[in-house]
Amino acid sequence: MYPPPYYHTSNRAQLQAFLQQHYFGLLLTGHGGLSYTPLPFLFDWQMGADKAYCHLARNNPQLSQLDGLEVRVVIQGPHAFVPASCYQQQPAVSTWNYALVELTGTARLLDADQTLALVRRQEAHSAPAMLQAADYQQRLVKAIVGVEINLSSVTGRFKLSQNKAPAEQQAVIDYLQQSEQPATVWRLMRNLYQGQ
Repeated sequence: MYPPPYYHTSNRAQLQAFLQQHYFGLLLTGHGGLSYTPLPFLFDWQMGADKAYCHLARNNPQLSQLDGLEVRVVIQGPHAFVPASCYQQQPAVSTWNYALVELTGTARLLDADQTLALVRRQEAHSAPAMLQAADYQQRLVKAIVGVEINLSSVTGRFKLSQNKAPAEQQAVIDYLQQSEQPATVWRLMRNLYQGQ
């Protein structure tokens, strides 16, 4: 979907708020062909030294090409179908509203101690009441490698009917409030297991 300039944002506060809620995305590299790994990310926001962190399995082939390489991370947030019937001006076409953030930076592999500290931060961030035992974390670090990404660019695409009249924007909001059925993980799991 081609994003005209009015869908782009570099508003730091807006992007950080988005990434607090949506932090699972794709780590993309293009050295020797496109490679990607879906991962959760942690972010440190320090003016002029923004960083993203993740970890990969030690046997992930993408790991061998990361150290010192420029990488891209794409974090996709909510998205929804918008029917043409929401628009007063006809004929109109149906479309899709969505939000995503693209991050670019240089990757650096972390040593075992840094990786262990990252694992502890990720666990505390995701499930503070379920921290793994220290000996298990030590064994885990032998199977993974932490990655720090020094971010050079953080931009967003928020295609949310900005180019429509206020009445049409409200019609889209009303439609989505009545009809939007997000595909949640538990629904996907239930459907998968009931089909077996």
